[in-house]
Formats: sequence, structure tokens, C-alpha cells
Amino acid sequence: MRRRAYFLSGFDPRGASHYYRLFGEQLRRHGRRQGQALSLGRRRGLADGYLSRWSVANGLELTFLHWDDIAREHWPRRPWPLLRDVAIFGWWYLVQGGFLRFARMSPPVALCGLYPVMFAVLSLLMAVLMALLVAAVVHGLAGGSAWAIAMAAAAAAAVLVSAWRWADQLGVVWLFRSIRFTHHLGQARDGRLRVRVQELAQRLVALEAQEPAGEVVLVGHSSGSFVLAMLAAELRRQPAWPALAGRVRLLTLGQNLANLAVHGRAERFHQDLLELAQEPRPPWLDVTSADDYLCFAGVDPYRTCGLPVPPAGPYPELQLVDWATPRGIRNWWQLMGCQFDLHFDYLRCAGSTAAPVGFDLWTHLLEGLDG
Repeated sequence: MRRRAYFLSGFDPRGASHYYRLFGEQLRRHGRRQGQALSLGRRRGLADGYLSRWSVANGLELTFLHWDDIAREHWPRRPWPLLRDVAIFGWWYLVQGGFLRFARMSPPVALCGLYPVMFAVLSLLMAVLMALLVAAVVHGLAGGSAWAIAMAAAAAAAVLVSAWRWADQLGVVWLFRSIRFTHHLGQARDGRLRVRVQELAQRLVALEAQEPAGEVVLVGHSSGSFVLAMLAAELRRQPAWPALAGRVRLLTLGQNLANLAVHGRAERFHQDLLELAQEPRPPWLDVTSADDYLCFAGVDPYRTCGLPVPPAGPYPELQLVDWATPRGIRNWWQLMGCQFDLHFDYLRCAGSTAAPVGFDLWTHLLEGLDG
């Protein structure tokens, strides 16, 4: 195997099957553009369920690193736990300075963090106003406070149920689940994920010892970027690191590193970033887009989070790409309407027949391999 790419998804409960379909479709599109027949091989999962492997032509293998089960564990489906945590996060965000910290680094990301909080506040206000209106009308028509209270409560409940469904359709619920999880990590509540990162590092080392690849690429998308940083730092701490050091490079796509690093209690993650900056450090390319409001576009995680600048110079290498132009987006409203879809463009083939625009993951992974 000339190159093995280890992929870490974002905070996504859908798991390997979803990404197998996505990657298979994008590889076929890339192959058609190149005049090749490219496809994913059969999934080869290890018995412990931590790695899923898919072979690709040209000496490339994709290996999915599982932490989707942890995402499912932190994926509340009922509104009340989320509403409670919106209040906790909102206090930190609006009163304790979280919004201002994010706004200094990326105003669009700061606004995205505000979105679920404001949606919840407006929904509660609408429920209260509807309850008061119904209570006043019922009391005026029928009299009796008990009947008015019952009808007001029913009206408020109807508004909240509708708001929950609307929030789910608009992606507000998905967004806050991700924000909630990262906020928990930032409060040093990352024990479960830490154990998984150590387990993944051990599996990766074992696989590379048994079936070594000429080059190892760690790829992290969205929240998977900070899991990648944890994993890469853990690999550096392994006794087997000297055998891997010259073969490993890092690739983060639509990263949210600062989303975790900004927290003062995320000390272990700060140590991970400092570990990665030590020489010899693995090459690290960070690809983001200013059109993507769900990532920290062009943000240096060391400078912005108050960490010492790596002695050998800026790290990682930052690359900004244009996602709006290929989609034909001409105004802000169109851009806001496709944020969740656009956030996954890093994983897609850039065009079906035309030359790639900006960054193309599949060209990047297959570059230099024999046709």
C-alpha cells in the first residue's frame, strides 16, 4: 500500500456506512473526470470495531477511524436536555465572554454559536406570548381562570413543539448538539474521547507495523480536526513514533480547532497542540473557506488561542478556498441557505467533468500515485 488515509469524521452519528456511500460516489465522479474507473473496495472492519478499511485503486487505502459511537452517546433526541444545556452554554457565551472570544477570531463562527441560543430564546418568548394571548381570550370569552390556564399551557406547548420541529429541519438542533459536545470537552469533560484516541493510536500503530504504507495521511473534517490533533499528538508519544515520523502528514478540512482550544480548561488539548509543534513536526495542511461559517477559516490555532507560536514558524500551513463560486452563490442569503451542505464540500469531488476549483480531496489523496 503506497498511501493509507485515516479519516476522522466530524461530530456525526451516521458512521462508516454513510461515509462509504459518500466516498464511493465522489471517487466515481473523480474517476469519470480523469477517464478512470475508481471505486471503493469492500469494507474490511476489524473485530474490535475501531477501524473500517476500504481499498482504492492506485495504491490508496481509506481507513475510517470510529468515534461515531461517542457522537451517538452525546446526541440527545429529546428537547428538554438540549434546552437546559442551551441555558448553560448561553450563560458562558453571552455573560462570561465566549461570544467575544469567538468574534475576535471569526465573526461568522461567533454568529453561528449565537444562532441556537437566540432561536431558543425567541421560541420561549413566542410560547409565553401565545400563552398570555390565549389566556386573555379564553378568560374574556368563557371566564374561569382554570380553563384559561389549561388552554394557555396547551398553546405554549404547541408553539414549543412546532419550534422544535422547525429547528430540527433548519439544522439548529444538529448545530447545537455539536456546540454542546465541544463545550463539554472544553470544560475538561473529555475522558471518554481521550480513551478512544489512545485506542485508535494503538490500532493505527499495530496496522502500520503489520501492513506498512509508504505514506500515512491523517484526515480530519470539521470537529474531527481536533480529534485528529489529539490523535497525532498521541502518536508522537508512542514508542513506535520514530518508525512513523517520516511517513505521517496531517490534513484538516473545515476545522474547528479554536472551538475547543479557546477554553481555558482545555489544558490537555493545549498540550496536544504544543506536542505537535515540536520538531521534527509532521507536515500539516489546513484547508478552510471564508464561505463556510461552520469553520474557523484561516485561523491559526496557536496565535488566536494564546499558545506559543511554534519556533519553526507558522503551523499548520493555511489554505483558503472558494466554495461559493462553484455553487453559483451570488448573495448572502443564498450562502446562508446552504451552510450545512457547503460544510461537506471539502469531502466532495470538485466538479464532475471540469477542472477542480480550489481544493479537491480526491486529487490530493491520489496525487503522485500511479494511474
